[in-house]
Amino acid sequence: MHQTEQIAREICALDLRTRGVPDKSLAVLVDRFWPVLANEIRQGIVVDIWPFNADEIERLTREYRELLGER
Repeated sequence: MHQTEQIAREICALDLRTRGVPDKSLAVLVDRFWPVLANEIRQGIVVDIWPFNADEIERLTREYRELLGER
């Protein structure tokens, strides 16, 4: 899970920077939304502990897509 989290955090930061999110806001947003990217990376496969339930991931995904301007 640790490696997936690190990769998800990096991708999340890249996504947000691409959308013009200022660096000062980046850390908080990456902390909040990295599980969305980790969920996409793992494609429903749980190898280690997955501390997020489906409802939580769905809600975070909606918020993240909205933030990115996707619907």
